[in-house]
Amino acid sequence: MSVKFRKGKFVVDSKWPDGLRTRFRRTSQEKAQELDLRIRLAMLDGSWPGLRASLEMSDEPGKLVSGLFRDIADLYYRDYVATHNRSAKSKKSFLDRFKAALGRLPFRGIALQHVDTYIAKRKKDGLKNASVNREVSTLRHLFEWGMKRGYVSCNPIAQVEKLEEQEWAGPRPTEDVVQAVFAKLDPRLLPVYVVIRETGARRGEVLSLQRWQIDRARQIVTFAKRTKNGKTTTAPLTQKALEAIDSVPELAGCPYAFYNPETGTRWYDARAPWEKARTEAGYPWLRVRDLRPAFGIEVSEMGVPMHFIQSVFGHSSVSVTEKYYAKFSPHAAARAVLATVEAGRKNQSLAQPVAQEE
Repeated sequence: MSVKFRKGKFVVDSKWPDGLRTRFRRTSQEKAQELDLRIRLAMLDGSWPGLRASLEMSDEPGKLVSGLFRDIADLYYRDYVATHNRSAKSKKSFLDRFKAALGRLPFRGIALQHVDTYIAKRKKDGLKNASVNREVSTLRHLFEWGMKRGYVSCNPIAQVEKLEEQEWAGPRPTEDVVQAVFAKLDPRLLPVYVVIRETGARRGEVLSLQRWQIDRARQIVTFAKRTKNGKTTTAPLTQKALEAIDSVPELAGCPYAFYNPETGTRWYDARAPWEKARTEAGYPWLRVRDLRPAFGIEVSEMGVPMHFIQSVFGHSSVSVTEKYYAKFSPHAAARAVLATVEAGRKNQSLAQPVAQEE
């Protein structure tokens, strides 16, 4: 390493342990020597990957990122969330809250008690456990990202326990309820919700559905990089789903299966029409997201194996599918067991040999 004066700037010329060579410019010899010393020390204690990443990723070339939580959080948003996450807007709101609470602390100085304090405050604000868990999950991933880049040597919140989430206890939507809401929908959007009901897909997946994803011969649809977990999954297309898709004529130059005829492009939200329809139908409690577990419950009660439903929904584990999306009712379970027992006993009785008369 060396400090040289070139073209009115003091240049810190460094060769890193992995063989990469970098040059950082400073306006004064004192600042250049200070940076040179920091680089040397980082190489000695092994923290050089994080230091180099901070220098290279700074908005102002050659400016050293402070190492405060807020600076690393900004880098995380810019270099990961904004380019990899489809929920970038919500993640940014999470990061803004983290920065307000932890921003002035060193990234390396964040400890479990800081997160406990944050969680306690969010719960005091009236946030539900499920929402708190989502925020903490983002924070946990931020530290995992920081570990890979050398900002921290370990994840200080890896052991934060997930808060118990209370399951929604609303009534299970029957077919009559669903059809009553469908009858009040804007006819242009009815096919969208029919496909949601018939496939168990999320609203965003169906709104962004393109025709190349539909395989009519095999009656399946592929949801590439599902909005929530990034997995590619395949779902069945019932006859009703196919009819809903066919009810929307193809539009030249538009790849989407469903589109706004006024704009010639896809629908982006479609929440307001659903809320209006459910209110007019007299079922203001019915959410679009209730159609997904309703589909899971229906097929599970028909005897579809739970791991098949997991695959269609794209869940990480069967336990998630079974707990939240395909938890059939106790009455259905009792009826299934009764039918199996009765059938088994009937077969046994038929198989008994006829007693011989003496």
